[in-house]
Amino acid sequence: MTFLIIGDMGTSDHFQLLVAKSMEKLIKNYKVKFICGLGDNIYEFGVKSVTDIKFKKHFEEPYKNINLKFYMCLGNHDYGEIINNVIPKDYKHQIDYTKISKKWHLPQRYYTYSKKMNGIQVDFFVLDTNIDLMEDNEIMEQLLYFKKAIKKSKGRWKILYGHHTYRSVSGHGNAEPLLENFLNALFSLGKIDIYMCGHDHTKQYIQKQLKFNKTKNNNNKKTLNKNNKILHIIVCGSGGKPYDYVTNLKNMNDCDLIFSSTNLGVGLINCKRNITNISFFNEKNELEYKYSIKK
Repeated sequence: MTFLIIGDMGTSDHFQLLVAKSMEKLIKNYKVKFICGLGDNIYEFGVKSVTDIKFKKHFEEPYKNINLKFYMCLGNHDYGEIINNVIPKDYKHQIDYTKISKKWHLPQRYYTYSKKMNGIQVDFFVLDTNIDLMEDNEIMEQLLYFKKAIKKSKGRWKILYGHHTYRSVSGHGNAEPLLENFLNALFSLGKIDIYMCGHDHTKQYIQKQLKFNKTKNNNNKKTLNKNNKILHIIVCGSGGKPYDYVTNLKNMNDCDLIFSSTNLGVGLINCKRNITNISFFNEKNELEYKYSIKK
């Protein structure tokens, strides 16, 4: 099962077109089945209606030669422009566009889906990480939704993705405390293998050792409720916006940066039963890095 990941792509300019052309070749060469969109789908402030010309200019035209489903999530730019501290709801037009486009898929603010091929099931959990723009009850509803879905998951691989970074050496850096706590509550379930995001206009591969709380068993002895687990973090926000931030290695104080690149391009992921391969390509389709996750 092979798919592409791409974030921060919706610029409608020369850079987005460069990456789109590279994607066409990758799809053909690697038999890609679908695409995960990691947010900031349409710059700068999303769309104003379901018939907004930006859907054509920032999505349909750049990817006109790609006939695959894009499973999108919402980025901060997709919410619209915040004026006088009023939080816009323009993201709703992107949800409604799912009913119009043959390849744009964003049925809700957050959702789940599964892919099964050759007897291997991969479960995807698609977040709305804009929780700084949500009421407390909205945050809790989303958290409970994903806790339930993750616990019920039967997928061989479990992949969580959203727009905002959890860990990153680039300009947006690590998650803000509110999002940090939200994501940690999901990672602490011990089931998520990979977290994918955009937001920073780079490609990064990061490993973080998750440590689980101790619990008491029937003999009143403290034991780990799960084995310690490596969380694989992928940042791929290089779909259309060139990198323009600093690099801060201090953000890696509780994890390990394995790879980073400031080039445009995409990620390609191939899931098999006991191994998932992660590859990063630049806009010239040159392989920058490849890593294999084993179970």
